[in-house]
Amino acid sequence: MKFRRNMVLEVSPERITGIEFSKNIILNKALKIACTNTYDRDITNIKDFEIDIRDKNLYILVEGESVYIKIITLPLVKKHLINDLIKNELRYYYKDIDNIAFTYKLIKKNKSNMEILVYCLKGDNLAILEKCVDNNINLKTVNIIQFCLKDYYGSRIVEKNYILIFNYNFNLYFLICQSDEIVSNAITSVKELVPLKFSFVVEEFLEQYSDYAKLCNKIYFANIGELNLNIIEFKKLTLPYLILDDIKHEELIKYIIKKG
Repeated sequence: MKFRRNMVLEVSPERITGIEFSKNIILNKALKIACTNTYDRDITNIKDFEIDIRDKNLYILVEGESVYIKIITLPLVKKHLINDLIKNELRYYYKDIDNIAFTYKLIKKNKSNMEILVYCLKGDNLAILEKCVDNNINLKTVNIIQFCLKDYYGSRIVEKNYILIFNYNFNLYFLICQSDEIVSNAITSVKELVPLKFSFVVEEFLEQYSDYAKLCNKIYFANIGELNLNIIEFKKLTLPYLILDDIKHEELIKYIIKKG
């Protein structure tokens, strides 16, 4: 039996970063994670990528993409039929359903119908893995950065209806949660974002999703230390807010691995 090494792949629209690790070391709270390799999304070094992921256990982290959220009502059916019903429903919203990955959560049901919260993600970001199916890879988990950070900070968030705004890899992510479920989200780049512009983007997001935002009890800001923002200057920030601590890159990777 061939021994499999472990690798985390951080997949973004621009690049893929591969990080090899020993799970025993991670679980023993070691400070360092092994080597890191970066592959451009123009696939100029696709051969290197194919070689590096061969015979690996892969943990995927997808970032830089908005999650499309739909609440749909379906007839009450057995669980194994739900996926096909959701696919048929999504055809009304998306032209190319074959390139949409989705997951769902049952939020309400009665004797005849059920209400489903569907999270959709463009499958283009993972298409590169389809070229490597013959490389004996074992896909352990596929994680989305919005859900990872929401879960990571979950123990410090006491409200059920709240807004979470965080920075990761030079992108700002905006989440609105109702009953602790993400109901809307957006992303903007922070590479050239000045504090005034940041204030404008936050206020614009709150206005765009005002129906959800007005039901929230607090805004949480996370991982924004390096941005040097003065949040108190926001003119329309009427909700109370709390600035959470930053998360180091290695801590997030370890969290994903342990979460499995």
